[in-house]
Amino acid sequence: MTSLKKPLLFALILSGLLFAVIWMKSNNTHTAPDITFADIDGQQHSLRQYANQPVLMIFWATDCPGCVQEMSELNALYQDYADKGLAMIGVAMSHDSPEHIDAMRQQRQLPYTLTWDQNDDIATAFNRVRVTPTHFLIAPNGEIVMRKIGTLNFEQLREKIDNMLLTPA
Repeated sequence: MTSLKKPLLFALILSGLLFAVIWMKSNNTHTAPDITFADIDGQQHSLRQYANQPVLMIFWATDCPGCVQEMSELNALYQDYADKGLAMIGVAMSHDSPEHIDAMRQQRQLPYTLTWDQNDDIATAFNRVRVTPTHFLIAPNGEIVMRKIGTLNFEQLREKIDNMLLTPA
């Protein structure tokens, strides 16, 4: 009987640990960090100013093929949802330069807010973003409801935004 007790005890402990991890993960909501930044035109912004509206944060780089590829879809998303309250912020990585960022903005006609994360402060605040593109969708209550590394599935993103009570134009 003793030989049966050890595996049973091990299974119970393992089950308890697994339950605890799953429970903690499901109850652990992540709130967007309280950051401030200047856009590439020099205007100051704070994520706090976007309270009560959804925000899409896009970490990107001018030398990132996936980032450039999704820009036309991001422009369309902005056109459809900006009037409904969606804010979009493009965060250019520190290895970029303001000149390259502005050139990309003009070339791709990017209508949303762009900032240069010169010292990696924003990337660090968002759990050390290193890969581009990386996206965060922040709900109006400040909760991060989506983190996506790589190019977006715009159909799924639009569904998430629609579920935040927005209707595309």
